[in-house]
Amino acid sequence: MRVQTFLGRVSTESMQQMEEHINEWLTEHNVEPKHIKQSFGYERANQSSVQEPVIVVTVWY
Repeated sequence: MRVQTFLGRVSTESMQQMEEHINEWLTEHNVEPKHIKQSFGYERANQSSVQEPVIVVTVWY
């Protein structure tokens, strides 16, 4: 089994871009997902103390 991870910001526009990217990746690599997991978290923005929400999508295939 193999895995691919996608990381993106949590906003409507970013989520739409992530969906497009994942769908293109699935089509381009002819991947049939076996399991998909989504996680939410925070990451520091540009080495500051401000944390931005992010989504991590992991696709096992």
